[in-house]
Amino acid sequence: MRANATTPAAGRRRAAFSLIEVIAAVVIFAVGMISVLGLYGPLTKSVAAVSDTDAAARAADAVRARLRLLSFDQAAALVQDTTVVARKDADGAYNPNDGTRYPAVMFGRADGDVGIYDAATNRRAWFTTTGARMLDADKFFEIDLIRNDTLTPKPAADATTGAVPAELHVAYTLRVRWPAFVQTAPGVAVQAGQNTSGGAVPFDHGRKGVIFFSGVISR
Repeated sequence: MRANATTPAAGRRRAAFSLIEVIAAVVIFAVGMISVLGLYGPLTKSVAAVSDTDAAARAADAVRARLRLLSFDQAAALVQDTTVVARKDADGAYNPNDGTRYPAVMFGRADGDVGIYDAATNRRAWFTTTGARMLDADKFFEIDLIRNDTLTPKPAADATTGAVPAELHVAYTLRVRWPAFVQTAPGVAVQAGQNTSGGAVPFDHGRKGVIFFSGVISR
């Protein structure tokens, strides 16, 4: 009578994988890993974008706090007309880091501190709340205050006296764009979107991240 059992060698043969099965498994694994790695890049960019947006919100809060330390006239001088900002945005040679021409532009650091341009002789640079000069390598956010003409239109001159009534409030839209500068080495940075070869469009600000906030200055 023959025993109805398999020999150990036969069992091993049935338990083993064929070469084709091994290759198929490796291919499936490779395809899966490629798909996962393909998702990693966009996910990393998304996380970075959320982090930058949070930092931009902190910079906006810092701007509002800084404006409260200024007199009404000083703060109002930092609010730009809509037409002025539109003209700058349409100019391919617009350099926001030229404080002598655009002193109303502010810059913010990634940690939230804000620099305001000081046009005084021997100053002519951006300075933080503590009075420290803001280096280019620290200028991550470019900040513009744009007048909201719908909420607070500019007062017209009196038809009889010609005098312009004093404003009590100025509403503005706070625009934060980034990155303003990109570090290329420790302590060294270049403007984002700068075309080092020059040409008709020395600067391209169209690829920067941007977010808007609102605020008001009161006398």
